[in-house]
Amino acid sequence: MEQRDITTRTIRTRGLVFEAETLKSPSPRVAPVLAVRAGGEGESTIRPQAEALLPLADVIGVRIAGVSNPGFLPPHCCVGDVADGFAAVLDELDVPRVNVLGTSHAGEMAYRFATAHPDRTDRVVLTGATGHRPHLPPGSTAASIAARVQDPEQDVADEVISQVLCLDPDRPIRGRTALKWILKDLFHSADKDHLRQWTDCMQMLCEAPPPTGLTVPLLMVTGEHDIAILPGDSRALATMSSQAVLATVREGDHWFFLTHTREHLDMTCRFLLDEPLDHLPYLASLEYFPQPRVSDPLPAAYAP
Repeated sequence: MEQRDITTRTIRTRGLVFEAETLKSPSPRVAPVLAVRAGGEGESTIRPQAEALLPLADVIGVRIAGVSNPGFLPPHCCVGDVADGFAAVLDELDVPRVNVLGTSHAGEMAYRFATAHPDRTDRVVLTGATGHRPHLPPGSTAASIAARVQDPEQDVADEVISQVLCLDPDRPIRGRTALKWILKDLFHSADKDHLRQWTDCMQMLCEAPPPTGLTVPLLMVTGEHDIAILPGDSRALATMSSQAVLATVREGDHWFFLTHTREHLDMTCRFLLDEPLDHLPYLASLEYFPQPRVSDPLPAAYAP
């Protein structure tokens, strides 16, 4: 990626610490993009995203201490505080309106900003997110899972990975072997601070109020074999929203944004430009809400 005009600001509000990195587009065509960064999101995802989006818009990547930056969330922090914190970031940057992007738990936070501040939101892209509380194993809490991970007598890596990565050999997943290796590496390199960050973040999301539909244009993106965030849950949020599209990616699970990076960014750019998403070869299905319109039937060989 060629050298870009980049500025970084640290903004503190409500006990939260936000780091906002702004990359300037040479010729913006749409409102700036607020990209909420997830924990573990590094250059391997940020660089391709910037290369795809900068021809369209300024990109404001936001990290939160305790979620995607070192540090911890303040006591009693709620998703409403995070949503209002994003608005405070935009105030500091003198940005009136944005398009909002978020993946996985960062998508849940992006969703909460869009519901709390629709007057500052143009379009929303949520990937592997639903606006719902996280689905933890029955009888488990974020704290109990973290405690088991820290117990040296228990090797729970494979168990945890099996709950977020589709391992069913009858379901084709692009890059499954590589994904399993990456997740194991992340799992074993996590220290107590990482686990506390994850626990605090999951607890905050578990305490979030029930989701409501969005009133701004929404693109929900899900992998057809996502077992961490079920496609049906993504559809549920889309059905509550007034201008929603649900795109289901072929041969993808929760981590398809890593294995289908080019396709994911192509779809995102098309949506931000209000271009058609019909007939894209990498989609298993495309649904529009509230209109009962579905893209052309898939060939029998590709039908789920």
